[in-house]
Amino acid sequence: MQTQLKILHYIPVYAPAWQFGGPVLSVSQLCEELAALGHQVEVFTSNTGLNNQPELPLNQPVIRNGVKVTYFQQEPGIGIHCPGMEQAVTARAREFDIIHITGVWQRTSGAACKAAKNQGIPYVVSPRGALGPYSWQQKTAKKILYYLWQERFNMTNAAGIHYTSKQELQECHWLKLPGKSFIVPNGLNTEFWQPALEAAKAWRKSQNLSEDDFILLNVGRLHHKKGLDLLPQALARLRHLNWRMVFVGGDDDGTKAKLQQQFQSANLSDRVIFLERCEPKKLPAIYSAANLFVLPSRHENFGNVVVESLACGCPILISNKVGLHNEVAERGVGWVRSRVASEWTEAIEELIQFPSKMQKVISASKKCVESTYSTKKTALQMGSYYLETINKQYINESKI
Repeated sequence: MQTQLKILHYIPVYAPAWQFGGPVLSVSQLCEELAALGHQVEVFTSNTGLNNQPELPLNQPVIRNGVKVTYFQQEPGIGIHCPGMEQAVTARAREFDIIHITGVWQRTSGAACKAAKNQGIPYVVSPRGALGPYSWQQKTAKKILYYLWQERFNMTNAAGIHYTSKQELQECHWLKLPGKSFIVPNGLNTEFWQPALEAAKAWRKSQNLSEDDFILLNVGRLHHKKGLDLLPQALARLRHLNWRMVFVGGDDDGTKAKLQQQFQSANLSDRVIFLERCEPKKLPAIYSAANLFVLPSRHENFGNVVVESLACGCPILISNKVGLHNEVAERGVGWVRSRVASEWTEAIEELIQFPSKMQKVISASKKCVESTYSTKKTALQMGSYYLETINKQYINESKI
């Protein structure tokens, strides 16, 4: 049995603000499982993205799925400006054994790092891809200046740096951060993420898709980073086969219009369905209805949707820029290709024509998810690293 810890998770957006992507789901699931294991878990966050929930109490704790969460009022300003959140962590840092901060390039993070440092509380930072090469290529000059001004302090004073994949750790090696580096993958609730075959049939029918249609699926925000512009190029050479492409997710940066134009130019508009983002509870049926999940990202520190798809029995084809590509290749639970359209054309064509090749992968995927990515497994790993980090800091302090 693990030692019970008092843990503060400090993150600018939290469940149920699902529109902000993977970290919201993965952090909330981690917090819930840590609480289920007996740890005292609190979350400080903002109400960003939750304006449509006026019944949500602000600036006071509520219990959400066993976790004490305080949603602080977001104030006008650049980025996520939440003074109440910053004041709370400054006032209460000493109450916790460890503080886990999610949010690089976030103005709220500095207050937590400073409070922990000043009050002698070890803290862990999860970059979640924000220090990877793709991120540095966006607004590079501003990020260099901000890193030197604020983020370098946040990262170099962290007792631990949490990475979600081998790729993410390797990408950050050049920063030479002194805190302990460790990998804990994002976990998922394997009781929730399961094949939903009857619901899948109903979903196909609702979208006018037949049982014979080979469905290619992508779930997640439509954004340049996701590399979705590769798909029209790859699929244009496969118009002789019976496939449909389904996108599920909100448009972040005009990518949807660009994709629509690409598919129209290739005379493939009638093969493509765009659906708005939906709550996680609706996704198992959609994953289960698909034949192949595709993620040609330019960069992805982990890829929650990859594990969700595997858990629901849908095979995956991902780029070698997705954080999990090493693990996928090593475990034989999917196909990995570089971001070259012809490679994707060849892979998709082979799987459409020889679907039996996917059965062995589907079987291996279920075992992999249960053994490696269940929330209980990942929460136990995280709890162990928390305890190791805490003990190391106290040993170091005793030597001073």
